[in-house]
Amino acid sequence: VRSDGRLFLAPVVTEMLDSSTPYLWTVAQDSKGNLYAGGGGPTGSTAKLFMVDPSGKSKVLAEVEGLEIHAIAVDARDRVYAATDPDGKVYRIANGKPELFYDPHTKYIWAMAFSKAGGLYIATGDHGEIHKVTPDGKGGVFFKTEETHARALAIDGTGNLIVGTEPDGLILRITPAGDGFVLYQTPKREITAVAVGGDGSIYAAGIGNKSGGTPSRS
Repeated sequence: VRSDGRLFLAPVVTEMLDSSTPYLWTVAQDSKGNLYAGGGGPTGSTAKLFMVDPSGKSKVLAEVEGLEIHAIAVDARDRVYAATDPDGKVYRIANGKPELFYDPHTKYIWAMAFSKAGGLYIATGDHGEIHKVTPDGKGGVFFKTEETHARALAIDGTGNLIVGTEPDGLILRITPAGDGFVLYQTPKREITAVAVGGDGSIYAAGIGNKSGGTPSRS
């Protein structure tokens, strides 16, 4: 019932997973329709990677060393990668077992995305760096944002990285050659998600006001 007294149908909501963790932070899907969700909590919990198959059956795919999983990526071969916080590391999940794939030597890993060429880009926090990793797990710093956190990451149709930052709430475009440009400076402190539409339009979600208050992340 709406506030104006009109009655209308509510949207259908189907629960896919009731996890055993305090929070679910991120979701990804492979080419077969399997869903992967990363969970964990701030204290007293273990980072867990959950899998839900197309029929709706769910299971814990892997338990990963760390407190939380904030980023999941799936490569062209449907291999699943999970990144942990704090003391961020990237694990590749093989037969339900996590194998250390890449260590950026930073505290936070906020987002990951694969390019069409197969390179894995990783948005990190504490130093606001973007790392690029080859399929064999070798990599390094690709771009420094001059922000504390590279908080969100997407790749557009031409291979440019779209990055959201904190604390200045910037939306950056970084070319495959590593050249960066500020597309937009938002009134928000932290850009928590970015997405690229089919027509190239960029969408971003932000939180926190820049004037006064305390940072949403430290």
